[in-house]
Amino acid sequence: MTSETIQEDNVVTKLFMKTLVLAAFLVALFALPAFAQIHSVDYVGYGWDSGVPGKALGDEFHFVGIADYVDPVFGVDLGTEELTFHVFGLLVVSEVDLGGTLMVTYSGGYMEIYQDGAMNADWGINPPNLTAPGTFSDGSLFFSGEFTDMTLFHFPGGGGNFEGNLNGIAGTMIDGSCTGCVYTWGGTFSTDAGAQIPEGYSLQVDGVLEIDAAVSTDEASWGSVKALYNN
Repeated sequence: MTSETIQEDNVVTKLFMKTLVLAAFLVALFALPAFAQIHSVDYVGYGWDSGVPGKALGDEFHFVGIADYVDPVFGVDLGTEELTFHVFGLLVVSEVDLGGTLMVTYSGGYMEIYQDGAMNADWGINPPNLTAPGTFSDGSLFFSGEFTDMTLFHFPGGGGNFEGNLNGIAGTMIDGSCTGCVYTWGGTFSTDAGAQIPEGYSLQVDGVLEIDAAVSTDEASWGSVKALYNN
């Protein structure tokens, strides 16, 4: 066998190997999960919070609400059943004055969402009372989450916004539609008397729970596939 033949065989072999690696790259590429998708549940409701706007360490934030929109992916018909929110156990750990805006941080706390065909949610007055949180925490458990952080901003003159993140614990939403997701609870609130807040509540709340379908880390990464091709 001549040296020219050997060189040609080496070139063919290298091209063949690169073709195989490229094929493996394409297979791995199509095996990668799709980009994350964000689904949401919008809600309105009322909270009661001691020391508005001022807070003391250990003050607890409570909230009850009802969904006015739910992403169709979850298969909930708000015309025949309701999704009700119950937030509890959020305790003040710090309060900082940012030039008139109060930044309040919380620790602990849970959110529960219930799916209920009775559609019996009733705010009542002066919570906790006979209907709140009771009628917001009946039915089947749609979602339960534990807060990892929660921050609330009180603006000068009343009102503000908030955002918190949760770890999903249980519920049919997790079991049936969303595994390994990221959950963010946020929105705005008003303390204005013109907001028609029921007696005994201190905040009117309007917000959204966002469910970010996280990308799995079990599949091959771009970096590992590229490294394979370059070897």
